[in-house]
Amino acid sequence: MTISYDQNISQLLPISRYSLKINVVGLGTAGAAAGIGLAALGQKVIAVDHDQRKVNASNRGRVPDEDLKLKTLLTQVRKLNNMVASCDLQHAILSTDLTMICLDGSGIQKIADDSDNMTPIVEQISATLRSNQDFHLIVVCQPTTHADTHNFIGTDIEQITGKTLGKDFGLCFIPLVLREQRALSDFYALPNMTVTASDTRSENLIGKLFNGFNHKIKYTRYIKM
Repeated sequence: MTISYDQNISQLLPISRYSLKINVVGLGTAGAAAGIGLAALGQKVIAVDHDQRKVNASNRGRVPDEDLKLKTLLTQVRKLNNMVASCDLQHAILSTDLTMICLDGSGIQKIADDSDNMTPIVEQISATLRSNQDFHLIVVCQPTTHADTHNFIGTDIEQITGKTLGKDFGLCFIPLVLREQRALSDFYALPNMTVTASDTRSENLIGKLFNGFNHKIKYTRYIKM
């Protein structure tokens, strides 16, 4: 299977040996590229956004920017039934192995930094995980994260759910940078990266998620403060 960049150039997709069920939160540039890109490799993706217009657009084959490669690939993915968009985050979490949070702009910030855009997501994820008996991995994708952000998210989820990080759920941080109109190209050409993970099980899931990509992943352990 290939992605057509123009009439003369195409790129062979990476080949994954694993099939995961993935929930991608956010249907902006980063979330759409990650969701469509993974669905094209055979992963089963539920793309979630609170904006019904974005959900409807995705389910009708429209993408958030003018990236023609992304639109072309979405058409192929829809034919394979590998991706569906929804506003129902609870259903998406309960139906998948891992949740990737891909927000454009500032992404996830600590509440002390006067940003509230993560709070509803943390609360919704936590409310669902409280009754979920299976291990679920939460993957935060954004350019940079700091130790206080790691602890903010992990501690909040533990307190709300009563569950233990590393045992009942996992947490990973991926330095994802996807540019408008080049998001799909950037996604498939991800450089070697360092992933911060809470536990070995989470590291293994990340390895399966990016299996087939032409880069190496270095893991650092998230230390709970």
